[in-house]
Amino acid sequence: ERFGYPRERPQAWAPIVPAIVEPGQTWPLSFAQERLWVLDRMDPGSPAYNILSAVRLIGRLEVDALARSLTEIVRRHAVLRSVFTQTDSEPAQIVAAPAPVPLPRVDLEGLPAAVREREARRLAREFGRLPFDLERGPMLRVALLRFGSEEHAALFATHHVASDGWSMGVLIREVSALYAAFREDRPSPLPELPIQYLDYARWQREWLTGDVLEGEL
Repeated sequence: ERFGYPRERPQAWAPIVPAIVEPGQTWPLSFAQERLWVLDRMDPGSPAYNILSAVRLIGRLEVDALARSLTEIVRRHAVLRSVFTQTDSEPAQIVAAPAPVPLPRVDLEGLPAAVREREARRLAREFGRLPFDLERGPMLRVALLRFGSEEHAALFATHHVASDGWSMGVLIREVSALYAAFREDRPSPLPELPIQYLDYARWQREWLTGDVLEGEL
């Protein structure tokens, strides 16, 4: 108002209502996901929207506890076990049943230290550029590089349609919490999520229509 423009009252936000997520369900994409889906259709398998994180692990590694943590992460976050396809001329995401996450391992212990570090970086770049098939999944890939009995690196790769840079921080924190619990044979310390990203995508599509959409535009 100080500069002569009227201050508009913001629209009241409708609540996001959680739904029970069942395998095989079809859900709408958020607007951001649809943009990424269209880009992938134009240039299938492009690594431009791959997101890679690498974590150095020092100390004795319980591989079974790590694998169990990854399986729980995918069960916990439905978007990581979704595939993105086209139904009735519209893009949609379909939730798959929880399943173990493959954990391929590469042993670099026999290489000289300098060579080992270069090879690890090369493998990480190669891993981060592997194409994602949005129609078949998975949306999360993990690999383990072994430098020695008490030194490893875990590589995490996702596609931007299911994650972003901020989400990767959440992923690594949750894997760390789950691993600490599972290696001691304790249950997950993480509470169930009140909503999934699928709930947000549905809310966005239902709410941003008609007068609300026009007002936002």
